[in-house]
Amino acid sequence: MTTTELDLPTIELISDLPGFPGLRKFVLVQFDGNGLLFDFQSLDQADVRFVVMPSVAFFPDYAPEIESDVISKLGIRAADEAWLLLIVTVGVDLKDSTVNLRAPLIVNLNTRAASQVVLADDRLSLRQPLRSD
Repeated sequence: MTTTELDLPTIELISDLPGFPGLRKFVLVQFDGNGLLFDFQSLDQADVRFVVMPSVAFFPDYAPEIESDVISKLGIRAADEAWLLLIVTVGVDLKDSTVNLRAPLIVNLNTRAASQVVLADDRLSLRQPLRSD
């Protein structure tokens, strides 16, 4: 299933995002026709929103090791049921924009349950540039 085939009206987090207690329901609104950028907007508090993107859009080899308890809590049984989204810090242009590789959002494509996971791998950047040129 590709991101352009997805219809993800509501994403429900199984745990709070760090710094945003109690906000569990979000909606994904596609910014572009390619499924590269989404507005991840809280349904619990309208002024809380993030720009997110599928990891494969700019980081096709990104394959973080997710703890089995998170996978189990999300009900993910196979890799193709999981969708990795990265939170984007939007800059003036692509060269100034970054993503957080250390704390991706993982979405179960079947149930739309999700969780942000803070990874222990300190080699992963909190502010990885989208473009290096």
